[in-house]
Amino acid sequence: MCRHIFALHFLTALATVCASSGSMAAAGDVLTQGYNRYRTGAQLEEKILNVANVNASTFGKVASLPVDGYVHVQPLVVNSLSMKGGTFLDTVYVATGNNSVFAFDVTGNRNELLWERHLTAAANADSRAIGILGTPVIDRDSATLFVVTGAIEDKLGRYRLHALDLRDGSDKPGSPVLIHGSVQIDDESVGFQPTDKRIAVQRAALALANGKVIVAFGGDFFEGWVFAYDADDLGRPPSVFCTTCVSRIQSISKIDYLSAECTFLGPAGGIWQSGRGPVVDDRGMVYFFTGNKAHIIRQGCLIPEGSNACAQCALPNGCPCGGVGQEKVCRGPDTCISNKSKDRRSFDMHESLVKLDPGRGLKIVGWFRPENWDAKGMHGLEFNDLDLGGSGPLLIPGTSRLIGGGKEGVLYLLDTNLLQDHPAPLQSFAIAPAPSPPLQYYRHILGGPVLWTRSTDPNGSRLFVWRMNDALRSYKVSDRFADCNRQDVQPTGSENCRAIAISKERIDHHPGGILSISANGEKADSAILWAYTSSVGNGPGKLMAFSALPDAAAPDRLREIWESDTCEGDAIDIGSTFAPPSVSRGRVYVATGADRVDVFGLIPERSCAKIPQSEELQHLQNF
Repeated sequence: MCRHIFALHFLTALATVCASSGSMAAAGDVLTQGYNRYRTGAQLEEKILNVANVNASTFGKVASLPVDGYVHVQPLVVNSLSMKGGTFLDTVYVATGNNSVFAFDVTGNRNELLWERHLTAAANADSRAIGILGTPVIDRDSATLFVVTGAIEDKLGRYRLHALDLRDGSDKPGSPVLIHGSVQIDDESVGFQPTDKRIAVQRAALALANGKVIVAFGGDFFEGWVFAYDADDLGRPPSVFCTTCVSRIQSISKIDYLSAECTFLGPAGGIWQSGRGPVVDDRGMVYFFTGNKAHIIRQGCLIPEGSNACAQCALPNGCPCGGVGQEKVCRGPDTCISNKSKDRRSFDMHESLVKLDPGRGLKIVGWFRPENWDAKGMHGLEFNDLDLGGSGPLLIPGTSRLIGGGKEGVLYLLDTNLLQDHPAPLQSFAIAPAPSPPLQYYRHILGGPVLWTRSTDPNGSRLFVWRMNDALRSYKVSDRFADCNRQDVQPTGSENCRAIAISKERIDHHPGGILSISANGEKADSAILWAYTSSVGNGPGKLMAFSALPDAAAPDRLREIWESDTCEGDAIDIGSTFAPPSVSRGRVYVATGADRVDVFGLIPERSCAKIPQSEELQHLQNF
């Protein structure tokens, strides 16, 4: 087991050695979403790929790994896996939207199927697969892959946690278990009750924290839930946490959120983070962002009395919902209310950073909520569906500092020692101006940030983020952002922090850039920022590679060195929306929506001229 090491210069070398469970990993392993439990998105043991050899002539698609469905999750990699019989294999694990898991032997670039498991329960006329939407997590010590499948069975949502043997895909003893549980609000028990109408979405990646498997849920119709299962015995009752179950108590919220007759959406407040996993710190504390609350009423029903940024009704008996938009619904005032239990022990945790202690039954031990969560106007988070939980935080290794942001396009720097009474961010800033109307809403951070830790560099580490309707940006970071000032601060920020370098390339569509970093430690010529994006509606995907550090001739420009659209044969037919690229031992594994994982790597030199592009630099305001 890796011991906790707090010095940054040690953590740089150990970022992928200390995996999410604390187990010893082989070089290049990818055992969890974002490469490590801090979710830095950095593979710091890549000794083959570098800025010089990743180019159109010597890098391209080398293989595809066929599976049976859309791959929503990040491919995982276990190198030098000890097999029965004394052999060692490099293996890639892929989970699909068809509730299947595939293992491939990629030793020596064989790319051969090792095993496959189809985990859907017995099919019948009233069942359908939801699929595997959250990236699994691997405990290397026990050779176990933990994964959650989802299905609708007899109009009920059924989610099962499996513990699979890495070597042959068989279920470990006690696997699988049906995920279920409840929380106590005052004297009432509120249960986990997904249905075919109120679908729970297990989108956030799984995590391991001090021997517990952490599983989080969200959904537009559904509240946020967290379960902590004993990794050694899934049959033990889990600890359970719920973000907005206080609002499920009618005597508190005055709303029956289980009634489909008048409630279209709610109470929400889910955990999805665009597929990112919860952060786990060195003490085993768990951190995640939550989404917006929702109180959406059907046409013809009554909007309850109340007046706030989300709804206004002055009639004591309620106001009729006339219905707006295609769905003919109205927003209710409970959207902008954080309800509290009568005993004051529980309250709604939507639009928040939440800190839980799995060692104490998922007890909440800290939280943060932006002050503008219930504000009016374009900066109101609830009013505009700008949920903080559109992405997830990362932890700066060797510090107590978290960085993250969501759909508002604002990055927050927070200390993990969160005070219980209205903690404030240490820093917060909008990374770029909002797009011009009518696109001002589309300023979401969905795929980032990611961090290249450089403890020996006097200029600090590099943080990267690629927002929708913007360019790729990098920032200097130590235990706080550098190059900041308090001139002309945006309404929801504490200061302005300047990006030290920006790409010429922009992404003007959902989801922006989904990022990973590969480097051989801190070597400047090895560091590559990988950006993956896809067009909405099963459109094509695109993988791009950038030098993580600017050239001396253009110190404020992040230079693209390769992209998948340049050469015939490298194109990604259908992209996967939120899955980051997985880099390991000279290969880049890319999830797709075309029932396969595309594999990129070094190739014999070829003649492939890059398509000419305009050298005119776009002016990108940076403040």
